[in-house]
Amino acid sequence: MATTSITVRETPLVRYLLRRADDALILGHRLSEWCGHAPTMEEEMALANMGLDLLGQARSLYTYTAEVEGQGRTEDDFAYLRGERAYGNLLLVEQPNGDFAQTMARQLFYSAFIDPYWRALMASPDATLSAIAAKAEKESAYH
Repeated sequence: MATTSITVRETPLVRYLLRRADDALILGHRLSEWCGHAPTMEEEMALANMGLDLLGQARSLYTYTAEVEGQGRTEDDFAYLRGERAYGNLLLVEQPNGDFAQTMARQLFYSAFIDPYWRALMASPDATLSAIAAKAEKESAYH
């Protein structure tokens, strides 16, 4: 069964939104891989919760991307119907989980980048982007 890849009409805003959405999608999936495998139940639940928050951020960003692009696409089109080379995520979020310490180190580096990033983006003149950033910042600050 062949799946067709979509071609995205990339404006600077669309590219920007896709990069942040791709980060959240990939890292959310990476963290979900710990479900049933983390060292303790508490850590397992925390990682699953963080993964769900990231998937929610990805959904919001992909939905806004679809709105901005204006081609009648959905969040799923951007998340699952692009070729692998079309993803613009940080390479950090792709790294395999490895042992638990490697996952925590990756999470520390990503959090150190993204929390201040969301905080700064809350001041965006784009009301939708500012609202997404405000929600995401609360989640990243909590974790």
